[in-house]
Amino acid sequence: MNCQNCGGPIQETSGRGRMVCSFCGSIQSLQQSHDSVDQVTVLEQFGDFACPCCGLQMSKAVIDDEIIESCSNCKGLFIDREKFHDIAWSRRAAFEGADEAQIPISQEELKESRDCPKCHNTMETHPYYGPGNAVVDSCSRCQYVWLDAGELTTIERAPGVRTLRR
Repeated sequence: MNCQNCGGPIQETSGRGRMVCSFCGSIQSLQQSHDSVDQVTVLEQFGDFACPCCGLQMSKAVIDDEIIESCSNCKGLFIDREKFHDIAWSRRAAFEGADEAQIPISQEELKESRDCPKCHNTMETHPYYGPGNAVVDSCSRCQYVWLDAGELTTIERAPGVRTLRR
């Protein structure tokens, strides 16, 4: 994403839903993509890694004031583990809708294997051990988590405790 004022790169968050230009310092609001099931704003800036599902170059993205990487093709999310936990728990605490019914985890999903976009070692595929029936991929070496499209929303809307965890 480039600055609407000077055309420079916008890279740093400056409050909820806003970005600051690293060149001229102007602050601009972000519009969330309406086709994003997980409420991700994709920036017009290439990420550092290739998608572990599609192999395409991921893009920088913003989710709840955190910079992450997202695949524009499959809508998967590559997030630092600590950021992921903060985002998941803050979204759960803020969610005011009805809890969604739990769908049993597919055993086929647990058999899938992905390589970590950062270190290229095989990620661990496992159920998310918090609320929600989601299968996530995590790299214990790099401390990153891969979420397929919609898995963050599944975790957010799952029944269970809704308080912030710190």
